[in-house]
Amino acid sequence: MRALIIRTGSSPEGFSPATVIRRALSETDVIRSEFSFSRLSGVGSRSLPARIPEEELEFPGGGIGKGRNSGGFGGSDGFGDGTFTGGDADRSKMGAYYQEKLKSNPTDSLLLRNYGRFLHEIEGDVVKAEEYYGRAILASPGDGEVLALYGNLIWETQRDRDRAKSYFDRAVRSSPDDCMVLGSYAHFMWEVEDEEEGGDGGLERENDYFASMVEAF
Repeated sequence: MRALIIRTGSSPEGFSPATVIRRALSETDVIRSEFSFSRLSGVGSRSLPARIPEEELEFPGGGIGKGRNSGGFGGSDGFGDGTFTGGDADRSKMGAYYQEKLKSNPTDSLLLRNYGRFLHEIEGDVVKAEEYYGRAILASPGDGEVLALYGNLIWETQRDRDRAKSYFDRAVRSSPDDCMVLGSYAHFMWEVEDEEEGGDGGLERENDYFASMVEAF
């Protein structure tokens, strides 16, 4: 199971955008290596140890992943210690927690975003995930992280490049210093061109995207 760490905020204090983007590059390498393994092995979802050291997979606001039961899960919404072990009991408990909290806070963008991500990456319910991502965007249109999550969902489930890109573009405009958003956008562009060109040169292009982002900031 893949561990996920959800946080809010942008780049850490004292880090320049270029430093953050270089850090995002190393994080995207982790994502890319998992993606490559999945394609080579033919396995639809990736399998990693239940806990990954925070330094290895640390995205302010959470990384964007694929697949069900993807490991640790939590966030700055008051739920426990932010760890999801992957068991059915834990899954049921977390789902019930979000549903209960949303009864009294139906427009809380953080709750909506995290519940949407739980439905998407843990439960594998992409229909409901799209609903809650949409509600989170309505509640907080400038939240770059939920825009990127929604763009990733569209790309993953519909392969609609133009629509997904429109959300990633909005995400980058809203959160230009957020390394999760930048890393997710670069990974999306790498996948798009990798599919279009039969898988040749994807790594080089992804590095080029990061380099252009560094120059832009």
